[in-house]
Amino acid sequence: MRVISLVACVAASAALAQTIPIVPVPKASGRSNIEQRYVYAPPDKGSFTVDMQRGVGAPGEVLVAEPVMCQPDAKAGLKVKYDKSKNEVKLIADFHKSLPYRMAYTRPVDVSTPYNQFPVSITDARWQIWFVGRQFSFESTFYYSATTLQLLGNEEEFPGGPPPSSIPVKVPVIHMFGTPIFEGQPNGSGHIEFTFRYDMMLDDRGAGGTYAAFLPFNLCKPDAYGTWYLNGGLPAAKALNFDQVLDSIWQGYGIGFAMSLEPLVKPAYLNSRDNTMIGWGGAYPAELPKGVSFNTTGGFLEPATTCETRIAPSWPAAYFNICGQ
Repeated sequence: MRVISLVACVAASAALAQTIPIVPVPKASGRSNIEQRYVYAPPDKGSFTVDMQRGVGAPGEVLVAEPVMCQPDAKAGLKVKYDKSKNEVKLIADFHKSLPYRMAYTRPVDVSTPYNQFPVSITDARWQIWFVGRQFSFESTFYYSATTLQLLGNEEEFPGGPPPSSIPVKVPVIHMFGTPIFEGQPNGSGHIEFTFRYDMMLDDRGAGGTYAAFLPFNLCKPDAYGTWYLNGGLPAAKALNFDQVLDSIWQGYGIGFAMSLEPLVKPAYLNSRDNTMIGWGGAYPAELPKGVSFNTTGGFLEPATTCETRIAPSWPAAYFNICGQ
């Protein structure tokens, strides 16, 4: 009876929403009326830099902080150069005594979910940079079972339309893609450059990257968040266009970068998505000050004083169960 009531409530709410006029919120343009210029990332052609910090990651991820990353002279930074007329975006990364070389790590437990598999151990690891070009600036539809309220999947996994007896729920997502795998020198230094098309930023496999979201795996516990990734990658036709990246910056959502620890040959289940063992990370234009990290579960800044590879705290335990169990 509770499930039937919930479905009826969702249907009634949807019907009510259709009768209420929706006034669209004007989109920000990124242009300053005071300075009469684009304050962040001008259109079509420009560049910006990002100072990378350690200790940046989502709940439950491994935060890689090895001794080489914690020396006073350790530096990691990115530069993005783009030119629409040349259909080109360059990602340039420099590491000065800051990149762990072929390290190994083993998680204390397997963090795989019914939706995504992750490696427990990694040895002789390399690196991959993830370009988060749209950061919760758009929504994608997820489907839940109308009988069990369990997550069934994302609209990209059901190209033929919604699965039978399902509840559609729109969720903010991020769109990211990965560079080719690389490594630095044994002393922790390195310089790499990658070039992408402006109109179609493909990942290392030639795919359109992936979607990721934080959402409940069951609607009975809507505040019990988990991390979900689209497996297998998006088709190339749905790859990021750098105009979308600029739009995310101008609207105030920003963009992000993260470096994941990866096996030299990635297993198929990690195609177009990352192993959640994260080293350096950064954001633009809302950069973190040097020596400061962001607490993702609490939503506050804190000193990045810990110099040890550790696991970021998980989301707080759920307290709201609409199914009454």
